Amino acid sequence: MQFGLFSNGQRRNAVARTSYLEDLDEVVLADGLGMREAWISEHGTFVGFQAPDQLPNADLFACKALERTKHIKIGPGIRPLPFYHPLQVATDCATADHLCDGRYMAGFGAGIGDGGGQRGPLPGNQREMMREAIDLILKAWTADEPFDWNGKIWRGKNWHIIPKPLSKPYMEVGIACSRSDSTLELAAEYDFLPLLSWTPTQRQMTAMMRTYLDAAGGKAPDRRKIRAARFIYVTESREQAKKELRDSDLGALARQGRLDAHLAPGQTRADLSMDSLIDSGAFFCGDGETVYQQCKNFFDETGGFGVLLLMAGKDWGSNENRARSMRAFMTEVAPRLAGLEPRPGAAR
Repeated sequence: MQFGLFSNGQRRNAVARTSYLEDLDEVVLADGLGMREAWISEHGTFVGFQAPDQLPNADLFACKALERTKHIKIGPGIRPLPFYHPLQVATDCATADHLCDGRYMAGFGAGIGDGGGQRGPLPGNQREMMREAIDLILKAWTADEPFDWNGKIWRGKNWHIIPKPLSKPYMEVGIACSRSDSTLELAAEYDFLPLLSWTPTQRQMTAMMRTYLDAAGGKAPDRRKIRAARFIYVTESREQAKKELRDSDLGALARQGRLDAHLAPGQTRADLSMDSLIDSGAFFCGDGETVYQQCKNFFDETGGFGVLLLMAGKDWGSNENRARSMRAFMTEVAPRLAGLEPRPGAAR
């Protein structure tokens, strides 16, 4: 098992620069601690998550972060393809690949919402647009000559991009997978890295991994491609974690139903709290031994995966305590997990 960050920005600072620097500090720390990768959420193409400090373009952040890091790979988690012209996305990714000296990862998804939001109505179904956009981007990255495109959404002649990706044939690509089986199947079809959100339950996560592996078709299914995210917080004890995190605001995540899967029978969204999520085991919190056992059980019960992504980018707890937690995880917990190997193939 390897380790990384999923920076799911929600800091609620009045000035964006403050949040961006806090996000950057976490990525720099992760790099220094030996984490493999960092996926940076993009928020900005839909109204529901708007905040003064949201990050609408993770490519810009990645290029800045690569100047302050040495090894970690960074990419958007994710760029919502239906809201952009595919040739612009292809060009942006290829340029970032060069600026990041091959440490850039692309990240694609359909985006959240009904196709409206701040960009207005879309010309087609979001998932259909995402698939066509992916095909067009891959063509732009790999075509030796200018090409014509006559798609359902986009059409043009003699298309090409400059530059082509530095990585050959192109950089690693992650695809956001939260609930839809079709997205998991698409990730398997294109041999992309499935980025499993931190909000599903362990049972849902297990089912998602099965869907991805069963859709591998003629390719050998490989659990090591799977990225699984969880909120992890290491401190003296579970009670200390509750104390340090109790004032955290679950905010829009709770109001919009993103955490409904973690409600116990008879509970409502009003019952969601840090205490309840820690007590239920949805959040892995406590001393190093407790967090190790939670992570190992999660790995074993799901069948295993390649990279465990620690959810970051929140203002839950203090900056100092979050940094202390990350250090404790990478020194006390990660070395004990590093030797874990996922089950071969699609074995249950």
